[in-house]
Amino acid sequence: MGAAQIQVKGGTVAAVGVPVRLKLEPRDGSGQQARALRREGRLPAIVYGHAVDSVSVAVDGRDFLRAFQKVGRNQLLDLQIGDEPVRKALVREVQRSPRTGDLLHVDFYQVNLTEEIESEVPIEFEGEVEIVSKGEADLLHGLHELKVKCLPTDLPPVITVDVSGLKEVDDEIRVKDLKALPGCEILDDPDDLIVKVQAHRVEVEEVAPAPAAAEVPTIGEAEAAAEAPAEQTEPQG
Repeated sequence: MGAAQIQVKGGTVAAVGVPVRLKLEPRDGSGQQARALRREGRLPAIVYGHAVDSVSVAVDGRDFLRAFQKVGRNQLLDLQIGDEPVRKALVREVQRSPRTGDLLHVDFYQVNLTEEIESEVPIEFEGEVEIVSKGEADLLHGLHELKVKCLPTDLPPVITVDVSGLKEVDDEIRVKDLKALPGCEILDDPDDLIVKVQAHRVEVEEVAPAPAAAEVPTIGEAEAAAEAPAEQTEPQG
């Protein structure tokens, strides 16, 4: 099929509006202090980047969650560490407790606005596939995000792919079918599947074989067996 319709929502930081700012405090980086911070509702974190010295910091847990809900992992944050100049950064990793799900640690990646970075951008599907809506087929999703390379200010928060052009079973959209993404290079394999219309899977129930019928003698055989004298055993003298 031809180039698939693709849209970019959000645009650059300037298009989003006022940048989200997060206040951080320096910390010593010890594990004992990290546990104490969590008890106080704050999170241990680190700020690092290309040609940047790593800095151990602390951030208010509620402030971080509010900011993270707005920017996710691929929109820029303004980090304010004490009286230092603001640092532009992305949320690179969020660690949670596998037992409770509580936040444990955050990694911020400081960017250089003039250097390209690589990041994962989620895919959002829009439009309707008629035969899927009618229950005549299924929609198979191959990718849920795309890896892109671009300047930090060109990084889109989400990429929207229109699936309304898919009409029949086996119609599909692969990475190579997407139109060029403004300011970004898509790094995924061009042949990677994004979405495809597939026929319903018909589950065939296995029918257990019928039990073998017991051998039943014919009427004549049954009567002959009944009339036959029992075998006599000669007495032993």
